[in-house]
Amino acid sequence: MIIDLDTAHNFKVDVTQEELDGLEEAIRAYTNNNFQVRNVRLEDVVFTSSSITSPDSTLGFKKGNTIQVSNDKYNNGLYFIEAVEDNGLTFETDSFIPHKATDTLVTLVKYPADILFGVQKLLKYSAKMDDKIGVKSESISRMSKTYYDVNATENIEGYPAALMTFLNKYKKLRWS
Repeated sequence: MIIDLDTAHNFKVDVTQEELDGLEEAIRAYTNNNFQVRNVRLEDVVFTSSSITSPDSTLGFKKGNTIQVSNDKYNNGLYFIEAVEDNGLTFETDSFIPHKATDTLVTLVKYPADILFGVQKLLKYSAKMDDKIGVKSESISRMSKTYYDVNATENIEGYPAALMTFLNKYKKLRWS
């Protein structure tokens, strides 16, 4: 998770967790970057309904971190750590399908500070402009407002391209 819901409410009052998750997925897809810290990884893990245990050390993982589960039959995805024990990680209840996985990777995901700052700017923009979508010009008596026109070539994931430039340095090539 790039930004938690409570913090996001400081920038956009009516933001939902689904909107934040969608923004995170959009950033990961646009940059083709999963922001993994490959030095902090677990292998040969056992999934219970709410935890992951491993013979490897959980050093480097902290409460509040995001992890990515890869190469698993059932539990691929991003998860938010609720607690860290000596040999495992605990999550929200019933997050996983229980089984033992030998080729699965559990990797720490960490977003740089400028990604957090950029997401905050996107949330501020969204809070300010959501009710103005579709309005290009507005006139009342002798006062006139003209809003920024966002067409298909100047828009990335529904935001003006100028607001998304913070992601350019994190773009990676996509190999088929």
